[in-house]
Amino acid sequence: MSSEYLLRAKGIGKTYSGSKKPLSTLWQALFGAAKNTADQYPVLSDIDIEIKSGETVGIMGRNGAGKTTLLGILGNVIEPTTGTVERSGRIATLLGLTAGFNPNFSGRENAYLFCSIQGISRTETDSRIGAIEAFADLGRYFEMPLQSYSSGMQSRLAFSCAVHVDANLIIIDETLAVGDANFRMKCYDRIRQMKEAGQTFLLVSHNQNLVANFCTRGIVLEGGRKVFDGTTFDAVECYKRVRTVQMGDSDVTVRSASTTASLSDNGVSLEQFQILDFGNLRGAQIKVTAVLVAKRQVEFLAINFGISNQQGIAVCSFNGSGSADNISNVAAGSRLEIKMSFSNYLLPGRYFLSAVVNELIGDVSKPLSLHQNVLSFDIIGADYMTGIADLDMNIECKKQNDEKIES
Repeated sequence: MSSEYLLRAKGIGKTYSGSKKPLSTLWQALFGAAKNTADQYPVLSDIDIEIKSGETVGIMGRNGAGKTTLLGILGNVIEPTTGTVERSGRIATLLGLTAGFNPNFSGRENAYLFCSIQGISRTETDSRIGAIEAFADLGRYFEMPLQSYSSGMQSRLAFSCAVHVDANLIIIDETLAVGDANFRMKCYDRIRQMKEAGQTFLLVSHNQNLVANFCTRGIVLEGGRKVFDGTTFDAVECYKRVRTVQMGDSDVTVRSASTTASLSDNGVSLEQFQILDFGNLRGAQIKVTAVLVAKRQVEFLAINFGISNQQGIAVCSFNGSGSADNISNVAAGSRLEIKMSFSNYLLPGRYFLSAVVNELIGDVSKPLSLHQNVLSFDIIGADYMTGIADLDMNIECKKQNDEKIES
């Protein structure tokens, strides 16, 4: 394998036996295979992934898409049923908060255990243990058994161990989703610093903003298959579509995120999107119109609007299903004008508007049409501010007194 790559996986598949029949279970125990192929179900199918040194790759997918199983295979924790994985260098894998830890060991003892699993000698670990303890910031709990830890405390220990073993590739599965906000920010800052120093990461998260913020590439899984691998912006848009469209086995062929993606014809859609008023000044109104076309009668409709930036980070989302602005008694053949406006407190950059039309059936919201990135607009302004929102920040500096400070 080229030194450019830390990991190469080809044709990865994983199948588990799920039979509840006693005879089939006995047959598998005796002969090592299920008696009937119907007793087996695939979790992953024919996945190829390459991770280059210096990349931060994000994997997204709905629950059950196969993300954790794939990471387990890539991290050499789970054996694939089919396919091969080539690895180069040390890989630190955080699949679960207690994966690789002993619940009866103290935090300190588990830190030594984690390092030893990574091939680090006792002497080397002695030189790292102080940094691990300081970053985890567990206080007296560092000397107490892991089974007495909360999930947030386990997260602290696991993450601290992973970032102090000098791994070539760090694999993290949703570990940052637990723990208090301050520690999460501490983790994000550490990831950012390590990225700038050339560290390679593989992250799995449902948080599309995390992927958009930190990753250089995005992968989307659906139904055990890789349906997208490319830029983080397009990966986030693909994930939005996967989450909205309840894709069946025959429909898992998404290779890229369409800028005008639409669900199957459910009789209701939005057309003729336009920006009528565009105020570039701070606080000015930006007004958008569209035409709702209903080919069939619908009792209750709601429209969700979202604005994201060019990194795919969601700036603002409006959930019409939870508001009082629902549309009722839409007759077949109707064409309704939809107006949406918002105040411009955005910082300079390009932004994209997306919309989803939902049918409300009792407490259930059923997506009828999806319109991704149907409009884009540029905000021009001062270049001394970065980020997303203009918070009207003001910096003041004045003398407290005129007295000289004597040395």
